Amino acid sequence: MFEGSTDKFDFTDIEGRKKMGRNDEDGGCRMSGASGFLMVLLAIAIAVGVGLIVHFAGNQKELNCNCQCGPAEGVVTMAPGFLTETCKAKAVLGNQELCGLCPERTTTPSMSTTLGMRTASTMPNTTMPPTSSPHPITDTRLPTSVKPLHYELNLRPEMYNDKPETFTFNGTVAIKVECKSPTDNITLHIATQNLTTTPTVEASDNTEVSPVVLHTTRDVTRQFLIMTLDKPLVVGNQYVIQLAFEDRLSNTVLLGMYVSTYRDEAANMTKYMTATQFEPTYARHAFPCFDEPAFKATFDIKLERQPHIISLSNMPLVSSVTMGDGYVADHFDVSVTMSTYLVAFVFGELESVKNVTENNVLFGVYTTPQNINQTAFALNLGSRLLDTFEEYFNISFALPKLDNVGLPDFVYGAMENWGLMTYREVFLLNVEGVTTTYDMEFSAEVLSHEIVHSWFGNLVSPAWWDDIWLNEGFATFLSFLGVDRVVPEWGMMDLVNLYIIQPVMDVDSVESIVPIFREAYTPDQILALFDIITYYKGCGVIRMMWFFLGPETFRKGLERYLNEKAYGNGAHDDLWASLQTQAVNDGKTDFDIKSVMDSWILQTNYPVVTVRKVNGGLYLNQSRFLLQSNNNTDFAGYSWTIPFTYTTDQKLNYDQSANNVLWMAPNTQVYATDASISKMNGWVIGNIQHYGYYRVNYEQENWNALITQLKTDYTKIHVVNRGTLISDLWALFKAGQADLVTAWDMLTYLQYETEFIPWQYASSELVYPNNMLTRRPAYGNFERFVLSLLEGRSLNVSLNDNRPTQQRSLSKLIFSLSCRYGVPECATRAKQLFNDWKNSGTLIPPDVKESVFCRAIKEGGEEEWNYMYDVYLNGPAVEQAGALASLGCTSRAWIISRYLDYILDPSKIRKQDAPRAFTSLLRNTNAFYQTFEYILAKWEFIVVDYQLDVNALNTIVSTAAAGMFTEYEMKKIENWRDEIHPDGAANLSGFDVALNRISVNMEWHNKYYERVAQWLENYVGSGP
Repeated sequence: MFEGSTDKFDFTDIEGRKKMGRNDEDGGCRMSGASGFLMVLLAIAIAVGVGLIVHFAGNQKELNCNCQCGPAEGVVTMAPGFLTETCKAKAVLGNQELCGLCPERTTTPSMSTTLGMRTASTMPNTTMPPTSSPHPITDTRLPTSVKPLHYELNLRPEMYNDKPETFTFNGTVAIKVECKSPTDNITLHIATQNLTTTPTVEASDNTEVSPVVLHTTRDVTRQFLIMTLDKPLVVGNQYVIQLAFEDRLSNTVLLGMYVSTYRDEAANMTKYMTATQFEPTYARHAFPCFDEPAFKATFDIKLERQPHIISLSNMPLVSSVTMGDGYVADHFDVSVTMSTYLVAFVFGELESVKNVTENNVLFGVYTTPQNINQTAFALNLGSRLLDTFEEYFNISFALPKLDNVGLPDFVYGAMENWGLMTYREVFLLNVEGVTTTYDMEFSAEVLSHEIVHSWFGNLVSPAWWDDIWLNEGFATFLSFLGVDRVVPEWGMMDLVNLYIIQPVMDVDSVESIVPIFREAYTPDQILALFDIITYYKGCGVIRMMWFFLGPETFRKGLERYLNEKAYGNGAHDDLWASLQTQAVNDGKTDFDIKSVMDSWILQTNYPVVTVRKVNGGLYLNQSRFLLQSNNNTDFAGYSWTIPFTYTTDQKLNYDQSANNVLWMAPNTQVYATDASISKMNGWVIGNIQHYGYYRVNYEQENWNALITQLKTDYTKIHVVNRGTLISDLWALFKAGQADLVTAWDMLTYLQYETEFIPWQYASSELVYPNNMLTRRPAYGNFERFVLSLLEGRSLNVSLNDNRPTQQRSLSKLIFSLSCRYGVPECATRAKQLFNDWKNSGTLIPPDVKESVFCRAIKEGGEEEWNYMYDVYLNGPAVEQAGALASLGCTSRAWIISRYLDYILDPSKIRKQDAPRAFTSLLRNTNAFYQTFEYILAKWEFIVVDYQLDVNALNTIVSTAAAGMFTEYEMKKIENWRDEIHPDGAANLSGFDVALNRISVNMEWHNKYYERVAQWLENYVGSGP
């Protein structure tokens, strides 16, 4: 799954880590009301007894109690931990029957029932579902007493009027399961569907009498459907669970099975599609199922539709049969074994383009009819990427076809459903003279990311969601590798560090951050795993491993892992074992992969390596890097196994390999012997091409020598290291570990720099002082400082720019900075380009289009804003994102007010675009406070009624705090968290991020504002 936004955070504690949530209990056990009453009496007695025992005996025994009852169906609901604690008490008393606290239930045969639409899930002679626990739950895993083998799924959406709020769907599912251990109940997942008939369980063995379903209970908190049987299932035998269901199609939440809307301009009407988004835990919202990644099965899918639309699913269409009521039943081939989250289907009026890859896979791209002529880029590049990854993994794509469907409404960037990948439609579109260089690169990366998942995620899936980083981290890294193999002239393996790794290092430098690997139980916790740490830090440590293993050992190790786990599930330890075996086979025995990589995925943050030159060598030390710390911060408990590399002004060796790695063991100073190094002369650079996920600091003399080199001949330093020198130095400056003057002085060399990557690093670093100074008197000099770096830069841009992509990206960046910081020529040029486009249709050079749009909205009024809003609604799909971004550039208060209301009206701003619309306003100085107060006033509606997901909410909160630095503002965020955030809503880690960020900002102002203001005054006064 490709996240459209990566400003998503979740924070937990790594202390006392152990593998949790792997429910291996056989079936479940139940408690009747009478038994519950006895349990209460027993609890009172035990409480007294335990107190006496503890008083006299102390904690003499080490207890390991694994007693667990399944979801209770009786009227008594015990407090969390009650059974475990009572079990321990019985052990202390010497009772060996530790799990005898789950008494046999009493049951009454149930009658046939039908549930009404969205009513309470009650059945005759069946208990009410248990109420939600007031405490966080962790026992959310399904029992493993039965294993799903095969699904026969039949679905029909009813979506054929002009009132999407009335759309529904209905269906049936037959699930063949195998009994793995004795049980007299079956538990699977269900969300809001209503069962329309009584579930049945049929024995596949004709000699066995089928069990009867006595009771069904819905555990709403865990989204369980529990079917109690009249007798135990037989181990080794197979059974078929039959369920019929119905529900409403969501037209507000773009998860599960939902409605997507688009405007057909040719027909002058609004049209509707039905699509799915099941990852991570939303297959259960479409059909009852065993909705965990380890419960893999095959799927036989039949979709019923009206004749004027088509349906698509994971596998090729086998037959289409017209039914008696005029509907058409599309029957698809049986799938390979896969997880429920990879199942997908789409209904709608779609058109396609297709070709056959070199390895005979039918590769298709589907969009709404008006956009199909913009898909040639996706079709051609996607086909080549599929061939490339088949060659790379040396494993054939498992299916005969791969469809890629563009959807007008899609909550994420894209989704890797096996054989039916779905995307925001714009990511599949490319128009020459309209699509920007960055959008072209980004679309290629998204395509590559999803195709990689066909191996990492689909062929081998995580055993549980805590290892989802194996899916997303590998897909992120390999997406750049794949595009680089297909179009090497783009330089994507240089850009991965700029676009992916540096942004996450900024996020990963606060104490409240999470590690890559962490536990998750509930759907909200699982969804929160899909964050910047999972995707970007996961990518960063994988790229580091790719380097120290060597590309070919890495590739062969992945091939080994995928073959060993094909059509099954894996965990990170399985991957480490496969890679270690391959490394040993290739003669690489100087490291233990598990020890190395566990230090990076189980700990938060990352190290900074301090380099000290002496005559004839280097001393290297590591420490935990944090932007802010206090007396309680733990530094000693954090240490990593680091693959360190370096070069010097005498060697200039930037083309290094695994053979050049100098290993730094945890908690150990390292000395590197090198006769070419002089303490007083020359310079050294560590972390060549930033292959390692760490920062490097130097003594002041070395920083000075590096800056002198940049100013005299920057080409002596690799372009990636020129960028990361800026990033490292500025991070160290913000953390109080590097000199202020040094950090600002390094930026002055940019007046000579001609490459995109260093300029983009610098631009990213300038965002922070821009935020800190924008409301302070020093901002004027800050603007003049930036303008001095831009002096003499050309703002000429052309429509058909055939220069290398990174040169085009540099022109875009220079134009954007020039407009932002008030270069008069840029304002004039932008106004001319906008008016020519608006009045006569003259195309704007695509790479400067967003800057032109923003400038026009900022300086214009209602006419310009309304025009851009119409482009967002009705313009070409490839221009809609730029139009949306520009709407937040307005400085007119009444337009801001109207726009804020639009954002929460999905008929005016698509719900998937709401987070970006809010953040664009929050980043606009003129709109910030008006937007902030509006969000506070509407927060309960946004959370409860509008139902933005937790990641979107975290993005809004953290963005709001980015420029705050006062006690008053900190109290506003605390009040937002404590008083305004609705009771019962998901806890948002974004509040912790926001408060931590404000604390860092306050410290920066207290320590550095006056000194920065003085440096800027001196620089501007003296001239560059």
